[in-house]
Amino acid sequence: MDVWNEQGVDRTAQAYLLEIAPKDFSKAVAFLRNSGLLAVDDWRLAARTMRQVAAADLSLARLYEGHVNARLLINTYANPFLREKCLAEMEEGLLFGVWGADGREPVTLEGDQLTGAKRYASGLGLVDRAIVSAKSSEVQQLVIVDAGDTRRHDLTTWNMVGMLASRSGSFDCRGLRGEKLGAADIYTREPHFLGGTWRIAAVTLGGTVGLLERASAVIRARGHQDAEAHLLRLGPIAGQVASAWCAIVRAGEFASGDEGRAAPDAAAIRSLSVRLLTEEIGQSAIAAVERSIGLAMFDEDHEVGRMARDLACYMRQAARDAFCVKVARALLMGERPLGDWLDA
Repeated sequence: MDVWNEQGVDRTAQAYLLEIAPKDFSKAVAFLRNSGLLAVDDWRLAARTMRQVAAADLSLARLYEGHVNARLLINTYANPFLREKCLAEMEEGLLFGVWGADGREPVTLEGDQLTGAKRYASGLGLVDRAIVSAKSSEVQQLVIVDAGDTRRHDLTTWNMVGMLASRSGSFDCRGLRGEKLGAADIYTREPHFLGGTWRIAAVTLGGTVGLLERASAVIRARGHQDAEAHLLRLGPIAGQVASAWCAIVRAGEFASGDEGRAAPDAAAIRSLSVRLLTEEIGQSAIAAVERSIGLAMFDEDHEVGRMARDLACYMRQAARDAFCVKVARALLMGERPLGDWLDA
């Protein structure tokens, strides 16, 4: 299926995803499987695709971002045999995910078997293989497991008002065997841990684009496109969205190349900065859209309301305040002047 080029997903494919994802999410996932996008290695193409898919459907973008992350981890840390095997499976259309959040009983690796459970595992019943983090001898070991056993899935634990299509829930790892990915304690190694949060920023920005585009379509349909109140509310946010993309691309470039390997902590700061930036933009967009669209968007079936709920839910990533402190210390209290960050 020829649906993408160096600029990402083409407009026809975007329109298809926009139409089909709310009606039949499994068809949208099938699109990913058949499109060739699961085999993309170029980070720029992946970045544009994550943004474009997010504008159509954030739940689908959540799954695609997880797959992109899994492919990066496998390319970076897997032994040659495991890498070849996994990449071949991706070529065949198998969808991978990365599940890091532990449930009430943390996942541990005892011998060659796992115990415990993961929570917030997205793509249950859709993801074929998952990379899970497991505690082993006081360190974290990444393990690739078969995620297809529905007896291990518990969708009832996802009671959120947003990201409903993502099929998130708990995944029971008890007695499960897998293949170790890389050496112990690589999961939090930079530049691919916090340094990878530029991908979350790309998805968040795409979701904000989708929200603003849906809102503007409603405003135009009402014949209010010349109302200055809407333009004053939404225009500055649209400008912030356009400006933020360049910063995300720069963070992705830094983290994905030689610069990130040479300065992994700096890669983490750049990525965290754009992740925090896009959250602020997204929050402002939701508030402004609520004022412009009004009560109608709180209808459960309203597409603008659904997009706003998905975006609000997606942006609620863990440890936000800790990330803010980390970025502030690096940019303002470190030996490197703030101005130097602008030129590198």
